[in-house]
Formats: sequence, structure tokens, C-alpha cells
Amino acid sequence: MSTTHTAQDWHAHYVAGRDFRPLSDAEKTILTEHLALPEDAQEARALDVACGTGELARFLTAAGYQVDAVDWAQSAVDKTSAASDGVSCHHLDLTSGDLSSLAPAGTGGYRLITMRRALAHLPDRTRTVAELAALLDEDGTLCVITPHADRHPEELRGICLDDTEIDLLADGWQDTERIEAGDLTVLLLRGPKTDLVTYSEKRTPKPSAMAGVAVVVTNDRGQVLLGWNPSRAVWELPAGKVEPGEAFEATAVRELAEEAGLHARPESVLLLGTLCDSMHGFTRVTEIARLTDYTGEPTVREPELITRWEWHTPFAVRNLPQPLFTASAQALNVVWPGLLPDVPPAHHTPRPTGRVQLTFGEPATAIRLREQLVEDLTEAGWTDTPELRRAFATVPRQAFLPEQSLARAYANEAVPTVFDSGRSMSSVSQPEMQAVMLRRANLRPEAHVLEIGGGGYNACLIAELVGPHGSVVCMEIDPYVHARTERFLSETGYADRVRAVLGDGTHGAPGELIPADGFDAIIVTVASNDVARYWTNQLAQGGHLVLPLRIGGFTRAVGLRNEDPALVSTEISPCGFVPMQGAGRWDETAAPIGDTGYGIRWEDTPPATLDGLDRALAAGGTELWTGVTVRGGETLEDLQLWLATSLAGFCRMEGDPDRPGPVRLPKRSGAEAVILGRSLACLMTERREHDEADDTPTWEFGVQGFGPDGKAAADTLAAAVHTWDRDLRDRATPRLTVLPAGTPDSALPAGDVVEKNDCRIVVSWPGRDEAPSSAVGRNTAEGRSDEQ
Repeated sequence: MSTTHTAQDWHAHYVAGRDFRPLSDAEKTILTEHLALPEDAQEARALDVACGTGELARFLTAAGYQVDAVDWAQSAVDKTSAASDGVSCHHLDLTSGDLSSLAPAGTGGYRLITMRRALAHLPDRTRTVAELAALLDEDGTLCVITPHADRHPEELRGICLDDTEIDLLADGWQDTERIEAGDLTVLLLRGPKTDLVTYSEKRTPKPSAMAGVAVVVTNDRGQVLLGWNPSRAVWELPAGKVEPGEAFEATAVRELAEEAGLHARPESVLLLGTLCDSMHGFTRVTEIARLTDYTGEPTVREPELITRWEWHTPFAVRNLPQPLFTASAQALNVVWPGLLPDVPPAHHTPRPTGRVQLTFGEPATAIRLREQLVEDLTEAGWTDTPELRRAFATVPRQAFLPEQSLARAYANEAVPTVFDSGRSMSSVSQPEMQAVMLRRANLRPEAHVLEIGGGGYNACLIAELVGPHGSVVCMEIDPYVHARTERFLSETGYADRVRAVLGDGTHGAPGELIPADGFDAIIVTVASNDVARYWTNQLAQGGHLVLPLRIGGFTRAVGLRNEDPALVSTEISPCGFVPMQGAGRWDETAAPIGDTGYGIRWEDTPPATLDGLDRALAAGGTELWTGVTVRGGETLEDLQLWLATSLAGFCRMEGDPDRPGPVRLPKRSGAEAVILGRSLACLMTERREHDEADDTPTWEFGVQGFGPDGKAAADTLAAAVHTWDRDLRDRATPRLTVLPAGTPDSALPAGDVVEKNDCRIVVSWPGRDEAPSSAVGRNTAEGRSDEQ
């Protein structure tokens, strides 16, 4: 409650035995003379608002009223109730409570409502007084007793009303009577007015602002119309100032016809919001109008302003050889967020999504490149079902990458769209990886799907697979990516089929969007270090969760099926996705080993002390060669996962591989390592031979050991490599069983346990923990990196 004092303050005030100033003789005289009941009055009810300890309520009871008393301080209500026989007391927040609940029983209202020394404390006086007025009977009176500001020192101004405030209060009543009583003013208000509101303008302002509409119109090929203005030597959108009394939609239609000879209906205009910036000392307000439904061809109608009109492919506008009008560039970036770099800023106030349906157009080149992409994916085995092929052939990928050329948009690669300190934080995923994850999600018509990670393109592929009777909820934590997703869904006609939600996807979907039986599939498109309990709780029995799961610092695209109470893996393959943000973010900062330039990154292993390792590295170590070799290009995902889950003390060692030092780090990111006590061993490789026939080198695994137990640590790591080579290499991938955190060991299957915050993951290897099973899938991707 926003008052001069809080409800707790007033509660403490009365608990301490303090009170309001007692009723003066002048007040009693005024109340008696002006509010006394006729002798024949029956059941006249009164309401005393902000009753304090009940003195006024008791006075009204003695005058013959049946009194209800209300206060926001419980201690005041308690004291009034204890000291006032016949007074019905109520505890209620006067500023945000339900005042209408005080209406007396029966058809009539209160004959009298009093508010003494309280109105100045209320922040929303107009609303509160109107609500009290609604409680009066036809002949009722609202009596307001207030200290007057002119008769009190400045330090008491907060408890007073001045003449302006009193007059403003009296304006809403047909009959007002004002009586002065010493330092108080008494207002008797009768007959609340119920006239409709009227409107008035302020004084004529000085010329200081310009309001206009910029029209972003595209043709059936998705190209945007720009005109050349020779006097200013810029390209610009059709645009113009708003005429007095003209709606933005009407301005857009009029300017488009006057400037370019194109004709449209106001109801075909979609307003996207308002841009506000400053130009030449003026405040420039620009409404962005989006239009795809029109007739005619662009024609020069005002040659003194525009000498020619041309259609431009949106991504090509980034490279116009001539300047682009700033306001036009700002408008284009509202329609296609991220299209133009380094545009001078303008404040954008978006409008709620309108009901105007845009017509999506695209050039023939985009259609051809999309068909080629589908053909390439099919030949490689990624789109191995008619449903997948149809989805990839239908959704226009370039619409979600407006800043890219068509060739780049349809390349089989991930395309970053958002960067932070040079690091990709969001992108449109690699098509083949999308196909893998969509297939693992086992999507069917009418399925309900939750996607974690926005962008829009993948959500539209899902929408095509689940059909018009399915549903797709797309969660995105980054406001910019979310806004971009909403715009592109609108542009492509998928806004009614994909529900884009701004929020932390680690917490799953909002409750009102969760299907009664849970989601049939949840697809996570950002790397996750955990299987969030919200996802498990929102997944239907038999449903599929597909996510890039990080185990031991290695990310794998894992398909999991809900076999309550566990999720069991169906397929696993290596991948690379941008990291989770929000609650699912993890810290990749390596713990330094002294000042050696090396660091240790702990993943799912409890950190160990690094004391003394800097001296161990400086002292040199031992090298051990395993005799286990791999050919260039051979995937090592099973080895990485085996080492990360089966070795106690597993970690990743980092450093500059080009910096001279005792550790032979690989060129790739970090080396697999183990720490035993004050000793360290890390994996290395060395080129041994080269196959001239197919230009393929062969590499041997070796181990370096440092510290007093460096040899033992090296032997441990080398033994793990030998076990992989002998028992696991070229065999089925492991089975992952995901169970809730806190599951007792007795309920876990055989295998190595990886502890996460929300779950326990058991990694079971065929041949060691279980027999080979057809349910354990083979790796289907070959170390592709997908920066989603």
C-alpha cells in the first residue's frame, strides 16, 4: 500500500498507544448540525473509513447510525472492536483492497461515509473516492475531514490537502458544501456525477517534433522497395508525415500511392511499432508499417523527391554502394532484426502482434537452393523420411537469416547470428544436425513439442512435422533473439503455428502451455550441462527428449526416451552447440596451476587441490607411449566419453599449445587428464606415419606424467586407453540412463555414475556393464560441430 505511512507503521502506531487528534467541539457541532438523522430515520447505515481507534465510529453510533468501521492497521481494528459496542469492524487495505465488499446488505447503500484525517495519505485519491461514492445510497453524503495545507507548517504538508486538491476532489460531485473548522476543512459531498469523460488539448506546443510513417513493402519475390532521392543522395523507403487526424494505416496507404503509385487498403497494413530518435534538434517519431498486399507497379509520382523506385533483396541492402536514409535503415532493422549493422540507435516501442497476415514472397534462387539442400541432405542420409524432406523443402531458411546471402543461408553449416565478445551466442543450426535431432524426437502429426532455444527456423521445421493439429512452444531467454524470432515467424506465416515465449527454458514451459499429458517431445538446441528436472517433469510418458548434453566437458547430441522413472538413451552422436544461458549456465574458467600458463578445468569430477603441481611440471615428467593408433579423421567420441566417465580425477588441461612448456598440448581445445594426489597425467598424440594412397596420417596415443606419482597416473590413463581399444572401440555406443538426483545407488543400473544437479546419469558400456542391445544406437554423425 502506497501511503505516507505503511500499514505496518500504522499498526505500530496504535500498538504503542498513540491515536489521532480527538474530535474537536467544532467537528462535533458540524457533524451534528449537518449529518444528524431525522427522528423517523430507520436503519441508516454509516461507514467510517480509516477509523483509527474508533472515536468517530462511536460518535456516529450515538447519533443513531449503524456503523461499519474499516482501517488498514489490524491494531486499530482490534482497538475499535474492543471499545465500540455496536460497531462492525473490518480490516482492509484501503488503496488496493476490495472496497465494494463493504457494501451493506440489501438494495440501499450507506447514508453516510466519513473519512477523517486520512485522504491525504492515499496515493490514488480519485479512484478511492469514486469507489466510495459507489457505496452511497441515493441521498447519501461523503464527509471528508482534512487538515488544510495553508494552516499547517510545511513539514506537515504530507497529511494535508490544499485548495487545488480540494477543488479537484469536489469537481466530481453535483452538490458540495465546504465548512472551515479551525485548521481543518470539512467537505460534504452529495450526488456523484456520472457524465461521460470529455477531452481537451494542451496549449499549442512549439514546433519540436516530426511524426511520420515509413512503409516497408515487399513484392512476391520478397524484395523491398526503395526510392532514390537525388537531392539528399540517399535511398529511402516510401514514407511521409502524418496529416492532422490521420491514422497511421491511412498515412501509409496515402504516401505509398502518392509517392510510388501503389494502392493498398488500410486494413492490409501491419503496424510494427514506433521509433523515436533525434534529428537536427527535432524529436523524430516514425511508425513502421509493413505491407505485402497491394496493386500496381512502382511509378515515379513525385520526381522532385524520388527519381526512381527499385526492389532490393533485403540482404543486399547491407552492401548498397550509396547511403541509406537513417530512418529507413532503422525501420528495416525492425522488420528484419540484425539485417543492417551499426545503425544509429532509435528507441523502438513495439506494438502487440496484429492480425494482419503477411504474404511471404521469395526469389526463385531461394527455392532452387532449398531444393538442392534437401537433395544433398538426402544423399548423405540425413533426411531419410518423406516427412523430413518435405519439412526442409517447405520452410524458407533464408527468412531467418536475412543478413546472409542466399548461398550462405542454404549452406549445410551453422550460421551465427548473435555474438558476445566475439563468441557465438545464438545461430541457425547446421541442417544435418537439425535433421538428426528432429528424427530422434520421433515427431508425429498432432504431437505437442517444446523447443528450448529460439531463432524460429527449427521451430518451423517442427511445425511442419507435427502438422496443423500439433503444437510448438519455443522458449528463448535472450530478448533480442526472442524479438527476432517473433518477427520472422510473422514474416513467414508461422506465427499461428509456433508460440514464441520469452523466458529461461531451463525451467521448462509456462504452466498454462503444458499439455495435460506432457509434451510428446522436448528438443533443446543449446548445450546443456544437466538434464533439467523441469524437462523430465513436463515430458509425456514414452515421450522423447533430445538435447546436446555435456558430460565431462564433451557435448553429445543425445536422444532420450521417457521410460518412467528413467530416461533411457536411444542414440548418441558428437556435436557442438552454443552454451546454455540463465539458470543452466556453467563456468568454464580453468583453475590456474600457479603461474605456469596451464590450467585445469573440472567438469563432472569434484575438484582436487592443485598445490605443488606447478613444481611438478617444472621438474619434468615421464612419457609413456601406448601403441594405440588412430587414423586422421577417425572419431574419438567413445574414447572421450569413456575417459570422462570411468576415470576418477578426470579433468581437462588447458594452455597455449604454441607456448613452450613441458606439456605437449594438442592443437584442439585442451587435453584429457587425470589428477591423482599431487600428480598429473595428460593424454597426447604424435604423428607416426602417413598413408600416401589416401593422404591419411596415423597418430599414436601417449601419456605424460608429472609429480611424485606421475608414473602411476600415466599408467592409469594409458590403461584406460588400452581398455577402450581392446573392449569398446568400434562397438556400440554406451547407454545413458538418466534418473532424478537423489535416486539411491541400489536403484541404479550397472555403469559409471555422473552426478549432476538435477539428475544422476549412469553410463553403461556394452560388453562391460550390459550385453549389446538393439536399443543402443550407433553414432550417426562424424564429429560435426553445430554452433546453435
